[in-house]
Amino acid sequence: MQLFAGLILLIAVIGATASENGQSPNPRIVNGINAQPTPYNAYILYLTTINGVQSGFFGGGSLISDRHVLTAAQNIQGFSMWEIGLGSTVFGQLIKQVSSQAISHPSFNSQNRANDIGIVILPSPVIFSAAIAPIALPQVNRQMPMENEEGMVVGFGFTSSSDQGQAAFLKTAYQRVIGDNRCSGTYQIQLPNHFCAEDTTHRGNVCNGDLGAGFTIQDRRIETLAGVASLITASCDSLTPTGYTRVSVYRQWIRDTTGV
Repeated sequence: MQLFAGLILLIAVIGATASENGQSPNPRIVNGINAQPTPYNAYILYLTTINGVQSGFFGGGSLISDRHVLTAAQNIQGFSMWEIGLGSTVFGQLIKQVSSQAISHPSFNSQNRANDIGIVILPSPVIFSAAIAPIALPQVNRQMPMENEEGMVVGFGFTSSSDQGQAAFLKTAYQRVIGDNRCSGTYQIQLPNHFCAEDTTHRGNVCNGDLGAGFTIQDRRIETLAGVASLITASCDSLTPTGYTRVSVYRQWIRDTTGV
């Protein structure tokens, strides 16, 4: 599940026709498994028009209200249109809206991914159901996650670095938060604005098409959005930890921007 820095590809959107009960021929986000229903998860196709040609790529996000999807700023800056897919673990069954309004953090730095967080505003409110529902956000002034805490990340991104399109089924991986020293030794990041997590057992990791996806934890038995996928090596190396924007650092900015 990862996107190369600065990568812009021409998009050919291919609809998936698999059934909800079908099995993917490669059930491994990298080394992930087919996800259970994840009603907050959002697929994001982000596009811009250059010389009359649409170009862009795709990533992930998390529904935080009936009008707002939280994602990485790198999925927003430089783009002008966002197709949001919600409501299914099967790519071909996503319910989609097209938005022309999004906000990236005003201090986002595309070179080192500082403040890599942003919000896509949906043109029409979604109706909550068992299939579509927002994820809880951290409390203001409460930093999370903690070192060694386990979280979950999901996405429709590549299942290997050689893939060329979306996964037909939503994938999930479980990772544990590592220490800040190891994280800053892997990526040039701001602490505590970023954190890193890894899966040393099954080597689950994000790959191309997953940046912006949410890292969630159980906080007082409530699934809570703790991170936004921001950094990974270009080869989807499952031995290298994923870098996440720490949502709790930006909780007040999210509230000021969205009212959530």
